[in-house]
Amino acid sequence: MTSSDVTLILFNKNIMMRTEQKRQTKILSFWVLAWVGSFALLTFGVNNIWQDLLVTKIGLLITLCAGIGMVVANKNLFRAYDEFQKKIHYEAMALTLGLTVVIGLAYEASFDFGVIDAEPEFEYLVFFISLCYMVSILLNSRRYQ
Repeated sequence: MTSSDVTLILFNKNIMMRTEQKRQTKILSFWVLAWVGSFALLTFGVNNIWQDLLVTKIGLLITLCAGIGMVVANKNLFRAYDEFQKKIHYEAMALTLGLTVVIGLAYEASFDFGVIDAEPEFEYLVFFISLCYMVSILLNSRRYQ
């Protein structure tokens, strides 16, 4: 086997990995949109479209199923990553988890101890998690370039 054969094999493997990553990213995008859409419809619809508890329970079940689909799709996307991409994401997840626990508990305690007047809102914590994860991925990607 010549060096050009090895190069061609590695090039083809790289193309196949990128194609699989794109496919898995599209699948994940579908599930994220399904989850966000079903959650938005549920939160808006409970008081504005319907008042029936059965419809709310069905909406919760649909949102839960879409969320599980999103988690599975994310796991499948990670399988398509190479070791370098996994390292970037794992480090970003570790940092995000740690910061979320520390900041989230401090946020809750600040209300409990009277430091802030407004009760902590979970939406702010979700926003913090998203922002922390995105910034961590960007910083890790730049650090390893």
